[in-house]
Amino acid sequence: MRVLVNIIYFLVGFLMFNYTFDEGFSKTKSYRIYFSPESSLIIKGTSNVNSFKCEYNISKFSDSLSVNFLENLDIIEFKNTELILPNINFNCGHRGITKDFNKLLKTEEFPQIRIALLRVISLDNSENEAIVSLDITICGISNTYDIPIKVNGNNEVRVQGLLPINIEDFKLEAPTKVLGIIKVSNKIEIDFNLKILKC
Repeated sequence: MRVLVNIIYFLVGFLMFNYTFDEGFSKTKSYRIYFSPESSLIIKGTSNVNSFKCEYNISKFSDSLSVNFLENLDIIEFKNTELILPNINFNCGHRGITKDFNKLLKTEEFPQIRIALLRVISLDNSENEAIVSLDITICGISNTYDIPIKVNGNNEVRVQGLLPINIEDFKLEAPTKVLGIIKVSNKIEIDFNLKILKC
């Protein structure tokens, strides 16, 4: 699972910030961060006919995000750090595809994707690579993912990654078209490139 977010951040996030891994254990720290308009978060998929991508409208991240964490050696544990993505802020480039995307995600019943940042573990002998653990909730079902990420920057941080997901893990059924002739793959990717600034 090559990333971004990293993440996805994520993914998601994925959600990184401007500080280093310190030795020892410290009290909970808090920062507020925000995403630069240069960031991107795209969900990519394919069918047996073509491919599609649904891009999140980064401008909808109008508010800063609170990041709360504890440091312990090369591990950062996060507390109550969550990114909420309203489904309606994704644009698939075509009204019909966007409508199908929201139908797949059951947007009327579950209007948001939620991404909770759990922890970041630095990799040995690497200054800009780490593993981030995320809880992703879609349609009320949560799954945890460990994603390798690359982090670049100082006063600003760019987190990049690619997270493969099987939609069946969230009890979702890939849509079909034209009497089942056209079928969307169960496998999608969350491609993120997040430029993150500390408030």
